[in-house]
Amino acid sequence: MKKYVLLLFYLLGGWGFAWADTGDMADKGKELYLSYGCALCHGWEGKGDGINSQKFQPPPTNFHNLQAYLHGSDADSLRRSIQNGIKEDNSIMPAFEDMSADEVDEIIVYLKSLQKRD
Repeated sequence: MKKYVLLLFYLLGGWGFAWADTGDMADKGKELYLSYGCALCHGWEGKGDGINSQKFQPPPTNFHNLQAYLHGSDADSLRRSIQNGIKEDNSIMPAFEDMSADEVDEIIVYLKSLQKRD
């Protein structure tokens, strides 16, 4: 049965290929998330519990909890937050202006994948 469902998705729009590409992007996004130091505040698994998280009020976003996204959980909002930072509501999310558009997109795919886990 599972094979037929996957075949149906593939035939209706190539979803099988898109899913594989998204998985690769999420893996790259996680590597970038860790290498850019996002985990210091947002936590190793993106739960808002990084080693610096106790210093902030409001706390860093828990990417698993849609209600925790104070500045939007859609791709455009995440892109703005990453590229411009957040300097309101006592937040001190830094801007990552030098991050390439591809890197931002990969991190966004990773963050969106966390929303689907819980």
